Amino acid sequence: MIRNQDLTTLFILIILLVFYFLQIFQRVKLVYLFRSLSYHFRNILRPYNIDDLGISGSGTSVINYYNYFYIFFFLLINGIVMTYFGALTYQGTIKFDGISNELFFRLLNFNIIIFITMVIRFLIIKYILEIFLNYRLKFIFFKNYIINIIIGILLLINFVIYNLNDFYDFTYLKNNFLIILGLHFIFQTKNYLSYFSKIDIKEIMYFILYLCAFKLAPWIWLYSIY
Repeated sequence: MIRNQDLTTLFILIILLVFYFLQIFQRVKLVYLFRSLSYHFRNILRPYNIDDLGISGSGTSVINYYNYFYIFFFLLINGIVMTYFGALTYQGTIKFDGISNELFFRLLNFNIIIFITMVIRFLIIKYILEIFLNYRLKFIFFKNYIINIIIGILLLINFVIYNLNDFYDFTYLKNNFLIILGLHFIFQTKNYLSYFSKIDIKEIMYFILYLCAFKLAPWIWLYSIY
């Protein structure tokens, strides 16, 4: 039997260690990430400006998603998705009962499936759709990835608070999860709307294709399987 609190503590120590090295070797990206976090919350009741946060849309052509900074957060988001999947599926019983070896490997296998799905989706967008996208749409996708990182960090903090404090029950985790998920939809919707007035019909069609075929379809497929 694996104690959930022990796994969480180990995970947090690894995250803190990684953040320590990121603030040394990737300080610029980390500063931008936290500036984005502050910006989204300061402007939650106001529309976004596409020129905010000091990055030119044309500069997205030099963004390297294979940088270990982005790869780390890609893995982190995947892990957080699985953490909440396990917690919500088993109604919080894992917190107190621990994780059996069988359940651990079952969740690990599902985690691998989700990870492969996300990688395939990324590669398709990167090497096929990108041929048809201009810098404005690429900028939307980059900012959405930053939003995903921000929401992933908030979800991680929420789960750690819940898991390491016995007086927080499953209702706390579920309610805060829904609140943070709501913020995710608000931030992404505002990000989309900030560009719609500046893109043409063809770009809107590519954007709809992205939403339907690459953002929603993989999760519907996984849901239908499980």
